[in-house]
Amino acid sequence: MLVAKHNLRAVYSALLISALFVQASATQAAATHAPVALERAGEILDSEAGPARDASIADGAPNWQENTLTGDWNGARQRLSNAGVELELLLTADYLRNNSGGFKLGGGTMGHVDLIVLLDGEKLLGWQGGSAFLQLISNSGSRVNLNYVGSLMGVDNIEAPINRSGIFQAWLQQSFLDDKASLRAGLYPIDSEFYVTDSSGVFIHPSFGMSAEAGDFGTLAGPSIYPTSAWGARLRIDPDPAWYAMLAVTRGVPSDRAATAGPNISWQQGSGSMVIGEVGLSPAELGVKVGQTGSTSKDGDGFKPISKLAFGAWRFTPQFPELIAVDTAGDPLITTHWGAYVLGEQTLYRAPESNRNLTGFVRYGFTDGKSNIIDYSVSVGIAWQGLFAGREDDVFGIAATRAHVDPQGRELLAMELGTPLSATAESVVEVSYQAQLAHGVIVQPVIQRIFNPALSLPDSTVAGARLQLAF
Repeated sequence: MLVAKHNLRAVYSALLISALFVQASATQAAATHAPVALERAGEILDSEAGPARDASIADGAPNWQENTLTGDWNGARQRLSNAGVELELLLTADYLRNNSGGFKLGGGTMGHVDLIVLLDGEKLLGWQGGSAFLQLISNSGSRVNLNYVGSLMGVDNIEAPINRSGIFQAWLQQSFLDDKASLRAGLYPIDSEFYVTDSSGVFIHPSFGMSAEAGDFGTLAGPSIYPTSAWGARLRIDPDPAWYAMLAVTRGVPSDRAATAGPNISWQQGSGSMVIGEVGLSPAELGVKVGQTGSTSKDGDGFKPISKLAFGAWRFTPQFPELIAVDTAGDPLITTHWGAYVLGEQTLYRAPESNRNLTGFVRYGFTDGKSNIIDYSVSVGIAWQGLFAGREDDVFGIAATRAHVDPQGRELLAMELGTPLSATAESVVEVSYQAQLAHGVIVQPVIQRIFNPALSLPDSTVAGARLQLAF
């Protein structure tokens, strides 16, 4: 896992060039598939490219032959799974180039490695309802947004302020009430379960994972999200397939350490605490049908439409100083750092007797507007799996997101730049196509148009490709 940085860069570049060549030569025969995830029926290639994934242990063993390059290791993987141990090794390599606007023209390759260990407590130790999860990550390569684009929201969900290797997730979980409730504790990133829409996972722009306003750090601290996680605990209840509720508390990641912190933050090293709750329901499970979506999970053909409507809210303790506002004595005004959100996604159409389907999503979130720069954001998009007949695993996606900066945030940015801003919001449109070249090999060409980067830079056009390998 811990490969020297220059070696990793060379490996990623070679793999990416090779995959692009293979893709070009295979275009006449068939389309291809991309990085997002092979989380079809519980398999493990994450739709958020590794960093932010729901790591719940699937009921059945993954289909390693169809979803990895190395298969079942002559039966060794199945034997490990029977004993309660599952291993996953994922490699993601992105090449992105800023072709216009932003800071300057140019691009680079970025790499990300995930080593994942899932433990079934009952199989391994006789611990009924118990499980454990460990995820080690390693980043390498350039930082395209930091060096070339200058977007407030970023351009790539594997880009990190600094390259680092270490533990990202490490938690124990206890299920109870006949698996209708669970308690999880340890190193826990909230973007593995909260504020998540599955259909936005096809996109590589960071705001389609953890939304921009919730991921924007306040004046004191920010959330436990990729690439720096913090210790915390999460309670989830699923009393019925039609709805769920979650509540989590984690240590805050200090704002002044966000760009230099190690892979995780301890309770002593943190800054305050974050509490977040979410309640969601499934309209499909309640009998609501939109378009020709085929069966629900209650039917028997194996297709389960995406159907989710959720509401969430979060806040930090203690209170935060406002960005620039001061009282008559010149001391910063104090406010509560909080936010709320609503999201929905739904399978809108399903081709008869196939997995080809069209899913849409929409998300809106807002903050207190005084302690962090972004006061609200909105995202909307569609993901069309199996756009072309005979390519049911390929996914085409188009989505847009907009982040609005609050008045104090705009004044702060203008002060730092020393010049007036040209806009009040930054917007991004992304078009992407995931193509599966072979078992465990996904390639994804992508293009983004970024309007008003940092509210002051020329509009940017970013293009490139992602390679994802599952071993």
